[in-house]
Amino acid sequence: MKNKKTNTPASTKLFSVHLIWGTLLIAWLVTLCIVPDPRPLGASELAVRGLRFIFGVPEPAARFAATVAFRGMGLGLIGILLSFSFTRVRLKWAAPIILIVAPLLAVGAQWINYGYFPIGPQLRFGVVSAILGTLTGMVLRRSWMSLAGLVFLAVGLYAWGTATDVPDDLYEAARVTGLYVLLNAEDIPEGDEGFAALLQIVFTFAEDNSHGTDAVIANRTAILALGVILGEKRVAKVAKRQINLDRRKEIVALRKRITLRGKRDLSQHFWVSAALAVLSDKGRSMTVGIAKEMMDATPGGSGFSFVDLMANRAGILFADAATRNQQRARAKQMRILEGVRIADFMPEIQGLPERIPRDEFQTEYGGLGGAGTQRVAEEIRRRLATCEALR
Repeated sequence: MKNKKTNTPASTKLFSVHLIWGTLLIAWLVTLCIVPDPRPLGASELAVRGLRFIFGVPEPAARFAATVAFRGMGLGLIGILLSFSFTRVRLKWAAPIILIVAPLLAVGAQWINYGYFPIGPQLRFGVVSAILGTLTGMVLRRSWMSLAGLVFLAVGLYAWGTATDVPDDLYEAARVTGLYVLLNAEDIPEGDEGFAALLQIVFTFAEDNSHGTDAVIANRTAILALGVILGEKRVAKVAKRQINLDRRKEIVALRKRITLRGKRDLSQHFWVSAALAVLSDKGRSMTVGIAKEMMDATPGGSGFSFVDLMANRAGILFADAATRNQQRARAKQMRILEGVRIADFMPEIQGLPERIPRDEFQTEYGGLGGAGTQRVAEEIRRRLATCEALR
């Protein structure tokens, strides 16, 4: 007898294929929601070095380009996967649906990931990336092999480019530095004097441990340690690796005693922003600070504060100045060892508006892009330019 050959109906095969694409889309959305964007906050050092080698561009430009590319790739893949989940629908009907749904999914993933609704630049980036991914997916709808190759390439590149944690040496050095700081906690004075004393302690420790080695790494370690102690203990969690000092009560007690320009929250703003700049990029660190102020401006919040924004910016500038290159890193160490003047790290705050309710921020200052905001921002830039330690 001849074996009868059973054929799987074409409709069943097509349904199975769509189910696969739909499952991949859901899995990717979950990944974008729960994994910090991107992990840690910028592209890996390997990706940055690769761009520098290929194009011969400076490190900041390479880091910016790599970070934008990987972020765009992650969000754009939503549009590609969504396009292939709708191949059973004719393109003229599917196109408008996908072009609407993909950006909404991208923004939703950003919202869940950040813990706040994306602000202007983040929102535009997410929408544009999703739309470009959608258009790419529509072009590839007729070629399954091309699409499969593109998806695997995109996922692979994204994983490769963002798969760095806090390196072991930086993690362990930050722990050791943090514990060293806590050993000296009882001798730290209160207020702004404590801010200055801690700077000298950690950078003296950094200088002692960078003889004949990398001063940039030593300074990054010092900033990260103070970011955890004086800023927020979870600051390094963005890199999927909590720096656990096992001394929470001592950390909280020390943090409460330290101020910057007489305000405890300014010290926290400064060090959280500095640590995020060390772990990621300056733009992302500033965006987090702006988003925090926008949330404070909502009903029930403390109000929008230009003073807080200046502290954010000061921390970012300091981190950049202290880790830009070997020469700058060593010069910053020696300058701090000679003595710390608060005015070199944070300018006067008098006259800068604080506690601005959301409605007033919109009407009086025109929001983030308004003329009033730009005038105050220019004043902040002028004041920060007078701080020697930020240059």
